[in-house]
Amino acid sequence: MTFLVVLFALAALVWLIPLIQTRRTLHIATLVLVTGTLFGPAFFSIDGPIQISLDRVLWVAMFAIVAIRWRCGDLTIPQPNRVDCLVAGITVWLLVSALMGASVPENQTPPLAKWLFFIAMPVGMYVVARVSEVKESDLRWAYHLLLGLGVYLAVTAIFEVSGVHGLVFPRYIVDPKDWEFLGRGRGPLLNPSGNAIVMCVALVVSILGVIRSTHRMRLFYAILSLVILAGVYSTLTRSAWMGAIAVVAVVALVYSPRWLRVLGLAAAILVGGAGVLGLKDQFLRMKRDKNLTSADAEKSIQLRPLLAVVAWEMFKDHPIKGHGFGQYFTHSGKYHSVRSYDMPLEDARPYAQHNVFLAILVDSGLIGLSMLIGVLVIVSSMAWNLARNQGHSVAIRNGGLIWLGTFAAYFCNGMFQDVTIIPMVNMYLFFAAGIVVTLYERGVETRRVEQPQLRPQVHAVSLAQ
Repeated sequence: MTFLVVLFALAALVWLIPLIQTRRTLHIATLVLVTGTLFGPAFFSIDGPIQISLDRVLWVAMFAIVAIRWRCGDLTIPQPNRVDCLVAGITVWLLVSALMGASVPENQTPPLAKWLFFIAMPVGMYVVARVSEVKESDLRWAYHLLLGLGVYLAVTAIFEVSGVHGLVFPRYIVDPKDWEFLGRGRGPLLNPSGNAIVMCVALVVSILGVIRSTHRMRLFYAILSLVILAGVYSTLTRSAWMGAIAVVAVVALVYSPRWLRVLGLAAAILVGGAGVLGLKDQFLRMKRDKNLTSADAEKSIQLRPLLAVVAWEMFKDHPIKGHGFGQYFTHSGKYHSVRSYDMPLEDARPYAQHNVFLAILVDSGLIGLSMLIGVLVIVSSMAWNLARNQGHSVAIRNGGLIWLGTFAAYFCNGMFQDVTIIPMVNMYLFFAAGIVVTLYERGVETRRVEQPQLRPQVHAVSLAQ
């Protein structure tokens, strides 16, 4: 493995040198996302006080380049706006929340490490997007790279489900030693929901390609869209399917006439409701993981109301500040023994919260949850404005739609999973948010054309007047 990592690092260096010379920080940030998805800690890491992996090294290098460019005067720090203040606020509050709680057992991830990798690093992606000058070529480059990543993840997920493991790379994806979600399209993130969220980002790009491209290229993008949809299906995850449907609906909502949107919504409700009622048992008892039975799949749904009750009881004790970020298992034990509910709360003891908003509420209280919701709502409002305003360029409108699609997938999966602790999910979310805020405030950078200076005309005036 070490030999392969060295070869990968040397090959990557050949590509990174010209990229670093261009000093396009948005390009490097996109590479951080791709590297973290494909070659994150599960691929290679060096354990120590702080776990080191390839993507984290590249993240540090990205910030070094940003600092150098800022020192040279190439980058300017924008005036903080309300989104910036909320992002800074939730980052600081979650750090305080992680530090103020009780000590955690040795077999659990330290809260500070969880804050560093799942909060601070994603916020760093937001900061880089905010201070970078954005060109249309930067956006196109990022979109195409993410589209290629999504197609790769989709094909890999199809291979995972089909049993064609010989074509799956990296190999750890199908390693039976890591049995959780084995047999589903869990991808290099080893999580089907996280895998689906990244694919949904690519799905937005491919659908926009169908809408915006020429007739010949439309067929190409349509095929890519179908491949990505097949990949999302291969995750065998209900929330992932909902996320993909939401992505298609969001794009259709922006580009369809009003009457078609109303008709489509009504049809979706009728068809979806009829399908759920008719296939309810099959839907709930669907066998997904190789090592789990269909009864286990049904049990995962039954756990969610139990976890919601536990979250409610924990919230009542610490509604404002929460129990401490990353310390759920340290404090949740006694709440599973509550007998005032006629529910088997003990069954949910080994499980983390299965809802991102409840998880944040329990850990950081109303303070943390209100700031998170504020960021999501304001950025979504900005993105909707960008996407719907036909006076903007295609690149800017697409930037708004990328966020809307990313947030749709995040929300659908987050209602059934704590997506905060899924690797890379917050990295994509905050990077997309930073791009939207930057486009909303500054638009895209255009090349300055020097206008020839004209000599002012001098009119003779008679001194005799």
